[in-house]
Amino acid sequence: MDNIKCERRIYSFKSNTHAHEYGQLILPLKGALSIETDYKKLDLKDDSLFFLPPDCKHTFNADNTNEFLVLDIPDKMLNKYDMEKMCGGQDILFDEKWKAIRYLLLNEADVHKTSSSINNLFLYFYNFITTENSPNSIKYINDNFAEDIDLKKLADIEHYNVSCYSEWFKNNISVSPTEYIQNLRVKRAKELLLNTNLTVLQISQMVGYEHNSSFTKVFKNLEKISPTEFRRNIKK
Repeated sequence: MDNIKCERRIYSFKSNTHAHEYGQLILPLKGALSIETDYKKLDLKDDSLFFLPPDCKHTFNADNTNEFLVLDIPDKMLNKYDMEKMCGGQDILFDEKWKAIRYLLLNEADVHKTSSSINNLFLYFYNFITTENSPNSIKYINDNFAEDIDLKKLADIEHYNVSCYSEWFKNNISVSPTEYIQNLRVKRAKELLLNTNLTVLQISQMVGYEHNSSFTKVFKNLEKISPTEFRRNIKK
């Protein structure tokens, strides 16, 4: 399978168990679908959608009256690291953002079951699937990285002591909490250096550094050049 298959499907009331080598995204249209994996058990209705990673064994059956929009997603379009973190599948709140995505997918599915437009749409919302799978402390950092973030607060969010949290974080994210925050700050700073005329001091304060020297030190450590040199090189 080279492209995403997107189509409306009706499920049987009889239970079925299987696994498939591709990922699958199931969005509600009508009725309810009972689905169970080794780590999840839920009734999929109009308030949520569900993502199954490749090779995830699952058992399912549905109401007599049901319809779902289903995307079969080739393994090559999925990040292996993301899939390993999503063991057992991921249920996601079906909010207004996802309703808009479903509308666009339905328009494509009613014309073409596979198309480059569906692939492009998937690339757009793939990050929503993986981000909503993030631990709560990661979500907190992503929303507040420009603030003074206390490590104990992050540990409390995940119900760890500080030492265990730091070890857990490194095992899951491959960098320390401090390094993760620094990367987010520098990423945002680069956007501001490229797209605004704000001074380096203004930018440093906007991304969480009180002093320009602290910001420049972190920026140079990650980018190997200073913020001023970065802006100058881009403008050239």
